[in-house]
Amino acid sequence: MKSGNIIFSEWPTLRKPDMVAAYLGWPDAAQVATGAVSYLINKLHAPKFAEIKSDEYYDFATVRPSVNIASGLIQPLRMPVNGFYYWQNLTGERDLIIQTGIEPQFKWQSYVEAIADLAKYYSVHRIYAIGGLFDRIPHTRETHTSGLTNDQTLLVELEKANIEASNYQGPSSIHGLLLNVCAENRIPALSIWGHVPFYIRAESNPIVCLEIVKKIIELLEIEVDIDELRKAADNLFEMLNKLISANQQMSVFLKALEEQYDLEGSAPNTELEGADQIIKDIEDFLRNQRYNG
Repeated sequence: MKSGNIIFSEWPTLRKPDMVAAYLGWPDAAQVATGAVSYLINKLHAPKFAEIKSDEYYDFATVRPSVNIASGLIQPLRMPVNGFYYWQNLTGERDLIIQTGIEPQFKWQSYVEAIADLAKYYSVHRIYAIGGLFDRIPHTRETHTSGLTNDQTLLVELEKANIEASNYQGPSSIHGLLLNVCAENRIPALSIWGHVPFYIRAESNPIVCLEIVKKIIELLEIEVDIDELRKAADNLFEMLNKLISANQQMSVFLKALEEQYDLEGSAPNTELEGADQIIKDIEDFLRNQRYNG
């Protein structure tokens, strides 16, 4: 290992693993990406074996460490976490590494090179970076996913999984640099994005999170119990439909969005009247639901 920025608590023996990664922050709308990898970690009972030292990559005035003080005695600070977890696949050919972290504020190149260094050490077969973005799509239509890769031969993998090949120009997340550095190190990598309805600004969106998990387990060819996530998705869907059906303004808004989406076959570009107020009303409703248990 070249990188001194990774601290190991364990050195597991892994068989040409795949790696799945997600980063809290700009590339994680409604935390659908970090939610998906956290779900995998929990369901696979994946233990943590390493982490990236955080002091070089964050402004602690904005991404603050957390502290626990009991009866005047301070416990060790909990720094921003960028952890690596592993799962040994007893029935398949490849094991799995899962990274969950926070998109860094500084030294992107160093951060990504540390990930690539770990991937090379473990002879990682393929890296899947997971993201989430807000998009002008209705929640009543099939959840949309898009993706990109650093290896042309992997475009067929996106097509098989019904993941639309992306077309985009603009600011990049950490995914862009990760895929480029992986290409330099001859590590095949894909970036897969779940599209979150822009008017549902909840802290989490299990509807989109469920779709991401389904895509990942399909691509990895592994089995994961998704019943818990499916129930959460169904619950959110039911709550939204009850709220919208009881509100004429929201019903009109959703119908217009559906018509635009169905007509254009993709996210519409035209503005919809009253969107800002509807975003606020749904956000307030979901917040109240959370407070009420």
